[in-house]
This record gives sequence, C-alpha cells and structure tokens, in this order.
Amino acid sequence: MKTARHIVIALAAALLAGSCTTPRNFNYMQDLADGETIAAPVAAIRLQPGDEVNILVKSKDPLMSALFNKGLATTMNAGQASGTPYMTGYTLDAEGTIDFPVLGRLKLGGLTRTEAERTLQDKLRHDQLKDANVTIEYKNLSYTVMGEVARPGIYYISKDALTLLEALGQAGDIGVLGKRDSVMVVRQQGQQRKAYVVSMNSARQLMTSDVWYIQQNDVIYVKGNDVRARQSTSNGNETRSISFWMSVVSLLTTVAILIFK
Repeated sequence: MKTARHIVIALAAALLAGSCTTPRNFNYMQDLADGETIAAPVAAIRLQPGDEVNILVKSKDPLMSALFNKGLATTMNAGQASGTPYMTGYTLDAEGTIDFPVLGRLKLGGLTRTEAERTLQDKLRHDQLKDANVTIEYKNLSYTVMGEVARPGIYYISKDALTLLEALGQAGDIGVLGKRDSVMVVRQQGQQRKAYVVSMNSARQLMTSDVWYIQQNDVIYVKGNDVRARQSTSNGNETRSISFWMSVVSLLTTVAILIFK
C-alpha cells in the first residue's frame, strides 16, 4: 500500500511540476554563452526597383544646389539658401534607374545607400559641381510583421542594417502564444518569393541565416503555438483547462484517499 501511495504522490508532483515549467523553446538564443562570439554576415540594404529615395545636394553655391534638389523649396536668407523638409523624391524604375536633373539617367539599383551617395557625388563633382555633397534618405522602404506579436503592421526602414531581432522589437516582440522556434520570413527575389524559417532559440542559426538582416518588402510571420491553435476552436482552451484541473482534482482525491484510508 505504501508503494502505491508513493507512486501516486510522485505522479501528482510530476504533474504539478510539469504544468509550471518553462517550455524549452521559449527563450531566445539559448545556445549563446557569456562572452561567446559568432561570425555573423554583414549586409546592408541595397536599393531595388520601386524603392523611393530623397536626394539632397549641398554645396557652397546655393543656386547650383537648388538646381539638383528636386521638389525642395528654397529661399534666400542673408545669402544662404534654406528649404522646407518636404521633398518629392525619386523612384527607381524597373531597371533600377532614376532621372536626375542635368545628369540624366543614373543606375542606383543594387547599390547600398553609401555607394549610391558616393556614385552620385563623384559624378556631380566631375561634371557639374566641384564641392557637391550628396545625402540620400530612404522614403518608402518598409517591412511587414504579422502573427503573434504585440503590434503587427507595416514598419518603415530608416537605417542601412536592420536585424530580425530589431524588426520584431519594433513590433513589440513575440507574444507568449507565438512560436519562437519557427519564425518565417518571406522575401521577394526578383519575380519570386522565397520563404525562410529560422529559430529564435538558436543564436548560431539566427545570426548566420540569410534573414538575420531584414530587407525591404520582407514579410515576417510568427506562427501561433499549440495553445493559440486550441483557442482558435470554440471553447478549445477553456475545455482543456477544465479537463486539466479536473484531472488534478481527481488525482489529489485519490492521493488523499490512499493517505487517510
């Protein structure tokens, strides 16, 4: 009798402990130790057809600068040109080119923002404006986050390198009902879309994957875990909870009978 009683007590303890443990796939980057380094690829946003950018040209000659600053309203104040922050921008066509004043068609597709600035600046200094300084800003580059995050939606890209962790952080992080071990990133590659699945639990897999750095037009989808799947059915989660606690009560009742019999 004592053996049966001990077995039932052990089962009860295991059941209650199991209901309180943290799932193995909950925490991020579980394989990363203190001080450990991982060689992650370095990748910056590269301009693509359909991207829109703002281009600002500065020089000591404000009138010449105004010639190249499309849509920037300039006024003269004490000999200095000033302008409103509004700019109409340039959209890369299907070939990745823009039509720039005086210089004509320029190909920026495939270049990083720094490379595009340098290309345009060198061309201006060689042909038109010897002291030209060029600044390019992203205007419509964005990515989408869907699924089990705090704030799903469309988010704009403002810097050259944005990691998947940062992108999810912008959306308020993955919720408790999201699957961290199979986050999907759908990426446009030419006329096709390619799906990548990565585990946030593994730093090595995450940081060495092709989607460690987000690109414009990426769609990040966080799947729901089993609890979320049950909640999608009518009273699924409530039914499970009731049956679970009924089992616990039944087990505890059996334990009490064996102990006090």
